[in-house]
Amino acid sequence: MEQIKGTINSIRYTNTKNGYTVCDLKSDNNTHITLVGIMPMLVEGENVVATGEFVSHPDYGRQFKVEECQRDIPTREEGIIQYLSSGFIKGLGKVTAKNIVEKFKEKTFEIFQFEPYKLADIKGITPQKALFYGQAFLEHENMRNIIMLMQKYGVSSEIAVKIWNIFGAHAEEEVRKNPYRLSEADIGLGFSICDRIAFSLGLEPSSLDRLKSALLYLLSTQIAKGHTYSPKEELIKLCVKLTRVPEELINNAFDALLLEEMIFVERQYPDRVYTSDMIDAERYCARKLSGLNTKRDDYWVKDCDSLLSEYEKNQNISLDTIQLKAIKCALSQRICVITGGPGTGKTTIIKTLIEIFESKGLSTVLAAPTGRAAKRVSETSGYEAKTIHRLLEVGYSIENNEKPYFMKNEDNPLLADVLIIDEASMIDIIMMEALLKAFPWEASLILVGDADQLPSVGPGKVLSDIIESGSIPVTQLETIYRQMEESRIITNAHLINQGKMPSINEEEGDFFFIPKLSSKDVTACITDLCINHITERFGLEPIKDIQVLSPMRKGDTGVRNLNTILQKAFNPESEDKPQKQFGNTVFRLGDRVMQIRNDYSLPWTLTDENGFTSDGLGVYNGDMGIIIDIDSKEELITVCFDDNRICEYRFDRLESLEHAFAITVHKSQGTEFPAVVISLFGIPRGLICRNLLYTAVTRAKKLVVLVGNPTIMEEMVRNINERERYSGLKERLM
Repeated sequence: MEQIKGTINSIRYTNTKNGYTVCDLKSDNNTHITLVGIMPMLVEGENVVATGEFVSHPDYGRQFKVEECQRDIPTREEGIIQYLSSGFIKGLGKVTAKNIVEKFKEKTFEIFQFEPYKLADIKGITPQKALFYGQAFLEHENMRNIIMLMQKYGVSSEIAVKIWNIFGAHAEEEVRKNPYRLSEADIGLGFSICDRIAFSLGLEPSSLDRLKSALLYLLSTQIAKGHTYSPKEELIKLCVKLTRVPEELINNAFDALLLEEMIFVERQYPDRVYTSDMIDAERYCARKLSGLNTKRDDYWVKDCDSLLSEYEKNQNISLDTIQLKAIKCALSQRICVITGGPGTGKTTIIKTLIEIFESKGLSTVLAAPTGRAAKRVSETSGYEAKTIHRLLEVGYSIENNEKPYFMKNEDNPLLADVLIIDEASMIDIIMMEALLKAFPWEASLILVGDADQLPSVGPGKVLSDIIESGSIPVTQLETIYRQMEESRIITNAHLINQGKMPSINEEEGDFFFIPKLSSKDVTACITDLCINHITERFGLEPIKDIQVLSPMRKGDTGVRNLNTILQKAFNPESEDKPQKQFGNTVFRLGDRVMQIRNDYSLPWTLTDENGFTSDGLGVYNGDMGIIIDIDSKEELITVCFDDNRICEYRFDRLESLEHAFAITVHKSQGTEFPAVVISLFGIPRGLICRNLLYTAVTRAKKLVVLVGNPTIMEEMVRNINERERYSGLKERLM
């Protein structure tokens, strides 16, 4: 490693999210050197000591790659002028900076920090502007201090800025007071890093703050895994393992958290440890669902048989006994569940219910948990479906760190007589709570979904808990209707769900298994299928029609590596395709991408088939689209999502996007694709379960191809037990 010293002469590029900077340094021997690396909040005029090594870039030549950068506020007058006028103090230009420095000399920074009102002695600076300059200077220095402090421990600038946004000017003080606060969900730092910071500050391993934070950290990781609570005994054991302190001390910390109402247990369930969000959500959902569980008193419900006979005659269809039972239940109950696998007539029932309800003058709203699921049910039913977020009119609060909230709630309920939710298996307990808070007591709620699919990504298993409680009316659809004679997809899905091996590799079939026994062979086969065989034999387009699925993100056959391989095959680099590198990812014009976190403030525009343009806010986890423009000058990437919304991403917001040539099975829920290619190799033991395979194959409309180890498929079909998910809603409903 080498060290170079000098002054920052100019900054060519900086990423405000991660601190990556390209700048020009004038060294002490008056040579100009290009520095590249993580150097957050660098300002022209600063003196720096950079540690790193010289490298040769193929396009930009010799550069100094910075591993560590120590900074000092400049002491020479010309450096101070350049520093103050570099732009971090809005409205302070070079002329004003020069006048300030000429008056206060080497005491300039002391004036900004401790006596900013004296800046009003300079001609053109009002008392109000003087205080503004002082405040801006202090904020910049405080933010830079917390970023530099975090950088010492390998914490990204993005996390450091998040810490600043939460604590403001007191950020460094709060971190030093309790580093374990950084492990909480709103910041999300790993506990081992918090330990590193805490121990360097002299905190004891057995300190109460550390042990309380460890329990809260572990409880939040349990929630991230889909649980709504953690068994107490399991939580204590995990904490002993994490902290390496005696169980007695952990129990003391546990009791302290109970007294402070940071965690909750109940008399009837003393072994279940909840956060306030989770226990409130479960209690509210159970109370509201139980209250809704009554019969309708509408006069026309008595005439269900004649009503349905008239409908069948008008539509020229014939509904079977179970379908009629489901419809009658939905017409007569305030709340009910209709569940069944693919092709069992769920969409037919949705269409029938909407037409009957609306013929009786009842306003009916159709919704789904995600944009892709809403688009799908809109296309199949012929009725507009909204996402639950859009239905509840999601907003966000700038004052509260852009925390989302719903404008539809108990005080401002939904205006609907009937609400039908499709793909209800995807709803987690927090979303269900928000939905029920906005749901009017006098309306009817109909939940439609496939209880055998994977549970929601978020905490809880709402649909299966409602069904298993036995307290809410449920109709199970079993007869397969939507099945072409020559297709095996739906029948094979039902065979898998019954624990039977699917029928594969028929000569003219649409359901295939290709055995491959190495990760290299699996990835090569998947690529060849997508580029050559499927496109040639079935006439499908790779990016538009074929979706690669994998159970996991990591590993040679996980989605991360598959996306790298498939991008080269689907959308190779060329001179006519602009691209943008962000970290280790290269985004290219024409790439298929996915939003990987909810962003409630991101604007979008939508132009319908009549040319009418609307706009709104919010892009959500799982939304998929194509990159249609990369503008290096404006530093923007434009994405057209599958529902035709168009969004622009600044180059510093690209952490919200990842490639979607391959996606996880969990992310594919609620969507259908013409063809799916599924990797079945190197799967962790916890993911080898029947409902994951069942969910994967039911994503396909025309073609399923599985590639991998036949033994893994057999184990998945046999294994009915998914990873246990702790949820208390079922017992609360019983």
